Amino acid sequence: MGTSWQNLVVAFDEQGLQSLAISASDAVQSLSRPDGPRSNITPTQLHDLVWSIDICPDSGEELSLVLHELGATVWSNGVAPRDPACVAHLHPPTLIPSVVTELAIAASNQSMDSWDQAPAATELELHLMGWLAQLAGLPSIASGIMTSGGTASNVLALTLARSLAGSTQGVDVLKTGLPEVARSWRIVCSDQAHFSVQRAAAQLGLGRDAVITVATEESGAMSVAELDAALDELKRAGYRVFAIVATAGTTDLGVIDPLAEIAERAAREGAWFHIDAAVAGAFLLSPELRGRLSGIEKADSITIDFHKLWWQPFNASALVIRDAGLFELLRVKSSYLDRGDEIEGMVNLVGRSLDTSRRFDAAKVVATLRTLGRLALAEMLESVVALTQYAGDVIEAQPALRLIAPPASVMCVFDIPGLGTDDIRAIQQRLLARGDMVLGRTEIHGRAALKFTFLNPLTTRADVDRLVAMVLREIPS
Repeated sequence: MGTSWQNLVVAFDEQGLQSLAISASDAVQSLSRPDGPRSNITPTQLHDLVWSIDICPDSGEELSLVLHELGATVWSNGVAPRDPACVAHLHPPTLIPSVVTELAIAASNQSMDSWDQAPAATELELHLMGWLAQLAGLPSIASGIMTSGGTASNVLALTLARSLAGSTQGVDVLKTGLPEVARSWRIVCSDQAHFSVQRAAAQLGLGRDAVITVATEESGAMSVAELDAALDELKRAGYRVFAIVATAGTTDLGVIDPLAEIAERAAREGAWFHIDAAVAGAFLLSPELRGRLSGIEKADSITIDFHKLWWQPFNASALVIRDAGLFELLRVKSSYLDRGDEIEGMVNLVGRSLDTSRRFDAAKVVATLRTLGRLALAEMLESVVALTQYAGDVIEAQPALRLIAPPASVMCVFDIPGLGTDDIRAIQQRLLARGDMVLGRTEIHGRAALKFTFLNPLTTRADVDRLVAMVLREIPS
C-alpha cells in the first residue's frame, strides 16, 4: 500500500520539503530513456502497454513505483525534443531553469485569476508583460497576459478587436451580442496565417467566412499589392475591415510578413493590427535578427509563444496589447472574484483573460531570462537560424531534393521531385515508425513536402548532414 495520504499533501516545513526533494529525485530518475527521437514501438503495442496501467486502484502504490512505471511506459516511449532527429514541429528542448521552476510553480499553486490568490505572482506576471511590451517597442501603457498558447493569444486578440469594433457602434458585444452591422465585419490575413484566425472568427460568432485571406509572394510573405487590392474590393462591396492580422513566422515556411507596410494599411483602415509572432517574436532578443521584425512596434496586439524559441515547457504564451486599458472591454465583474471594489494597487488578472484559474507560468519564463540573460538567448537563436540556413544550402546541393523556399527562420521545407504524395508520406512514416527521425510533413501549393524544424541549439552541421542523408536513403531507386 502506498504512503498515507496525509504525507502526500505538500508541506513547506523541513520534513515536507525533504519529502518533496526525494520524490523529485525519483521523478528525475524516471526520465532515463534510450537514444533516438522516439522508440520504435508500434501504435498498437503502445496502446496495449499504456492501457495496461490501472489508473485508480482501490489501494495506492508507492510513489517511487508509480514514477518508475511512468518512466518505463510513457517517458521512454515519448518523443525526445532534444534529440537532433526530432525536427518535425515547433517543439523545443527545455531549459533547466524553467523545468525546476515548474516544480515550485506546482508546489506553491498560485491561481492567477485574482490578486488575493496570487499577490506577488500577479505583480511578477505584470512585470514580465511590461518588459515584453517594452522589448517590442510599445508605449508605456502597454501590458499583457499569459495564455496557454498561440491559438489562445490570437483568439483573445481578435476578441478584443471585435469588442472594440462593437464599442465604436455603441454596442457592448459581450453583453448584448453582435449587432446587425457585424454581418459586414471582416478580418484580413494572409493565406499562410495560422488556422486560429479562422477558429477565432467562428468562436466570435462572425463565422469563418468573415476571414479574407490574401495571396502571398513566392517567399510565403503576404503580398502588399494583393492586400491593397483586397481592401479596395471589400470597401467597394460595403464591408468593414475591423482587424488585419500579420504573421511573424508562418507555420510552414517561417516567413515574416512585411509588418511596417501592413501596419500602414491597418492605420488607414482604422483596423486593429494584430501580429501573430508566436514563432519569431523571440527575434526581439537578438540585435542580429530583430530588424526582421521592423514594424512590430506599430501593433495593437502581439502574440508571443515562450514555448517555442524561448525554450520553455508547455504551456507558456503571451498576448501583449498596445493599450492595457482596452482589457476593460473584456471585464465581467463577479460577486466572489473580480468585484470592482479592490483597494488601490490590486489587479485581478481574470479581467484580462478568457480563462479563470491559470497557472503561474510567468515564473518559469522569468527564471530562464534571469539565469541565461539576453546575450546567451540571442546566441541560441542565432545558432538555430544559421543552422537552418545551412540545411537549406545542403538541400539545394542535392539533385534529388528541391528547396521550396529559402529558409526565413527555423523551418526548412523541401520536395522530392519525381515522387508522388504517397511516396513522400511513406518516407516520413517509415522514419517515424523505425524511431529514426521525427520528420515534418506538410503541403505547399497542393503538393506534399517534407520539413525540418530546428529548435535545438545543440544540433550541429554534422547532424544536419546526417538527417539529409537519412532522407536520401529512403528515396526509391
